[in-house]
Amino acid sequence: MSCRDPNAQQIPRTGEGALAVRRLILPDPGKRFVKADFATIELAIMAFLSQDQAMLQAFSGSLDLHRLTASRISGKELQEVTSDERQAAKIMNFLLIYGGSAKTLQFRMQSDYGIVTSSDEAEEAKERFFQAYPGVRQWQEKQVMAMSITLPHTFHNSVQGFFALPLACTKTVLGRRRVWPRFGTGLRASRFQMFNTPCQGTGADLIKLVMAEVYEKISSQDARIIGSIHDEILLEVVESHAEEYARLLKEIMQQVGSKLLHPIPVKAEVKILKSLDG
Repeated sequence: MSCRDPNAQQIPRTGEGALAVRRLILPDPGKRFVKADFATIELAIMAFLSQDQAMLQAFSGSLDLHRLTASRISGKELQEVTSDERQAAKIMNFLLIYGGSAKTLQFRMQSDYGIVTSSDEAEEAKERFFQAYPGVRQWQEKQVMAMSITLPHTFHNSVQGFFALPLACTKTVLGRRRVWPRFGTGLRASRFQMFNTPCQGTGADLIKLVMAEVYEKISSQDARIIGSIHDEILLEVVESHAEEYARLLKEIMQQVGSKLLHPIPVKAEVKILKSLDG
């Protein structure tokens, strides 16, 4: 049973209301927030998982992958890509790597950025995406095949003791498994989960590795970790040491990320803030 009051006011997630709420979240007097997040980490992880050569070369050459996708979809040179085309490509990159449909692509382009496309244009754009990044298509096909492959996984409970079940699973880069029942009760993995879990799960593994490293290297008198959301870490630090910790946090994130996804150079972006709004 839900305890939520249907008439209660919800905290806004976008627009001026969201910014107003973020302005209310302040560090203690004499301190600043240091916020850092990874740049296009989901695409970097997908490049590592799929070993798609075009993606790997783009990251090695520090290319804007959204602009590169727009160039390959439109047939234009990189410098000729418009901001609208780059935004459309950004949606494609983050949607199609997880198995999104052409219909969803069409809807998202219009709802998010007001870019109107026909069903045929969305289908064509999707096909051109996978022509541009064939390694991603091959990786997705391999993940779909894995839905039908079971391996014995050992469990334990008070009634049966140790027992094994044949289950389908998928893994993160570090080998952390997620398993689904194929028989009896329970849910079977969907295509989306088989695509999403290795990528998002690897991102979760990565941010935990970063937090452990940050915790070891920060001084409890000068700084503390106060939050982590997806690929973002937030520190509260003494104002006089804000620049120092900004450099340290960026360095740790890039070193840990680049080591995990070698040879892909992982980048991080960092800001020093007076409030969560900046």
